[in-house]
Amino acid sequence: MSDVLDFEIWAGILTLTAILYLIKYLQSRKKQVVYRISPDSLDRSKKVILAVLPLVEDEDNTSLLDERRLPYSKEHVKNAAKILAYYYWKKHKPAELARIKNVFISLCRFQNTDLDMEAQARVMSKEQTRLTREFEHYMTHSPLKTGNSPS
Repeated sequence: MSDVLDFEIWAGILTLTAILYLIKYLQSRKKQVVYRISPDSLDRSKKVILAVLPLVEDEDNTSLLDERRLPYSKEHVKNAAKILAYYYWKKHKPAELARIKNVFISLCRFQNTDLDMEAQARVMSKEQTRLTREFEHYMTHSPLKTGNSPS
């Protein structure tokens, strides 16, 4: 009798564990954004980046800026930067690629001015780390590094 009870308990635990791992797997699957690079998307991306460049390429690269000064949303700027990063990588333009990376990571400087300065600095630091990781991940896990050499 106790063997049957032990088996039922272990079977239940294993089944529940398998279900929980399946749920975790299904929730962790992320949809990957595929960027279609066309002349129109390049023009739009260049327009977005050119609007943001003067705001981030200044002498003081660490000062906090009001997020309302951004002419586009952070997500819009990040998407444009990713498109241009791929384009400049394909065209073998490392200087331009470095500028795009700087724009991408400098988005952390744009913070909500309703927060106090200490909170803004804390958020900026965390966001800088996250943006750096996101850009590096994009550069290593996108079509940029699939083993195909650029043409």
